[in-house]
Amino acid sequence: MKSIYLLKQSLIIWKRSDIVTLLITVVLLSSCTGLTESPYTFVSPGNYYKSEAELESALNSVYADFRDYASDYKTLMTLELLTEHAMPAHASKDGVRNFNCWQGVNQATTYNIQIWDSGYELINRCNVVLGRGDGVEMSDEKRNQIYGQARFFRSYTMFTLLRLYGGLAIPESYTSGLSGLEIPRKTVDETYDYIIKDLEYCINNLPTRSQWGSSAYYKVSKGAAQALLGDVYMTRGYMDNYNKTYLQEAKKHLGEVISSGEYELLSDFRSLWYWFVEEASKNTKESLLEVQYGATQGSALHCNFGINATDESLGGKMFQRSGVSHKDYLSYQDNDMRKQCFLTEFTITGTNTRRYFEPDYKGFSGKGEGKWPSSTPGNMKYYDRTKSCYETGVSKANFIVIRYADVLLNYAEVENCLNGPTADAYDKLNAVHTRSVSSPIKSGLSKEVFDDAIYQERTWELIGEGQLYFDELRTDRLGKAVYEYKTYMYENGYYNCLQLQFVPQKTFLWKIPQTSLDSNPALVQNQDNISDPRYPLK
Repeated sequence: MKSIYLLKQSLIIWKRSDIVTLLITVVLLSSCTGLTESPYTFVSPGNYYKSEAELESALNSVYADFRDYASDYKTLMTLELLTEHAMPAHASKDGVRNFNCWQGVNQATTYNIQIWDSGYELINRCNVVLGRGDGVEMSDEKRNQIYGQARFFRSYTMFTLLRLYGGLAIPESYTSGLSGLEIPRKTVDETYDYIIKDLEYCINNLPTRSQWGSSAYYKVSKGAAQALLGDVYMTRGYMDNYNKTYLQEAKKHLGEVISSGEYELLSDFRSLWYWFVEEASKNTKESLLEVQYGATQGSALHCNFGINATDESLGGKMFQRSGVSHKDYLSYQDNDMRKQCFLTEFTITGTNTRRYFEPDYKGFSGKGEGKWPSSTPGNMKYYDRTKSCYETGVSKANFIVIRYADVLLNYAEVENCLNGPTADAYDKLNAVHTRSVSSPIKSGLSKEVFDDAIYQERTWELIGEGQLYFDELRTDRLGKAVYEYKTYMYENGYYNCLQLQFVPQKTFLWKIPQTSLDSNPALVQNQDNISDPRYPLK
């Protein structure tokens, strides 16, 4: 196997006494998951992790890897294109048309967008911290805080992979030799149990946001772990025939975030985004966890979800892989503050030439007076329009991973599922809704209609943030939504929208990348998915 061959080749430059410590640093399961060797892996933990500062350095590498993992544009783009909330751009790069029409879903190469490999690389970094910390002289409180942060990132990563692939191969430690690298997959329930155990540890050992203090708001907190655990229990409950025991646990943990007083909705939705308030948008009281970007480590998301234009008024160079669906953009009320977070017009710097989006042209560019250069509006959640971004191409806009609005909407959904549209459920939903729209949600809705209202609110609030695919899958909305809208787009000639090839069911799982299967005989591939018979294709 290639990765073992590379490892053996590297061993010849080491003395025999150094071999064991070198092996410890190899990326976890490099032979059984197809992971990529990274430069950091050739530092020996046995020789290096001796002090608290050195263990903190290892934890910093976890944060750095999480930044790349959580805000990877291919993952975010793919998750949106697979729903009815996005449509492909003019360019056909990165398979945007094929994802949008669900082509080749049972091929092991289709979803090889590195999320499996990068996920296990991140898990390994977490395991190195957890495996070496006991040998470091430091206070138990500090050690437990470091462990809590590592276990949070491990659980976050596993939860993402679980929802995409099903039961996971769970490595208990980092690599310590060439034997025992073949790890079979656990069941879905065993994987959930492992994730829950991690998050319970995090809740018991991590400081709250206020305890971390303003200089460390970027760190994982108890509230982030509670919110994630609530999401885990909610998803598990929905996928287990709406299991009330799991849903009660979800409500408990989400409710504890709400009652903690640590978080609140900002009064103006635009204050969450760098485009409008720049540095003041970062690590606010609405943010439970966000990926940090700055002048030296910038984001490229503004490129992939921008428009096909370069202009000083827009900040850094932009292009577009995918964009918000026309249906969703047009669904906002004109007075909804969130509608102002889509780029639909601009004036070219130094001229009177205006470019503006015209939905009637169905994604074709250059058809009207304004000659809008892209198939859809741009999503300002990723943009930095400062002059420094224009000059360097580096966006300093953070990416919010978990925010309080999501917690409130999750709570409202679980409460409605358990007890119907109670006053408590209305309160949480309207807190999000009336932040951006003056009139509250209509009272007296049925349980089913109220649930639809929650999902619509999630769309308006969270579009472009990589969450709606998971929402639709667990609520069994995905197949119907994909079938109806993508068929409509194709039959009405929207740009780059191909005929739908497959309709997903609630049980849909991605295929494990073929490279990982080839290198690990212990991995078992997911069974072929069957198109939902409720929505026959033409």
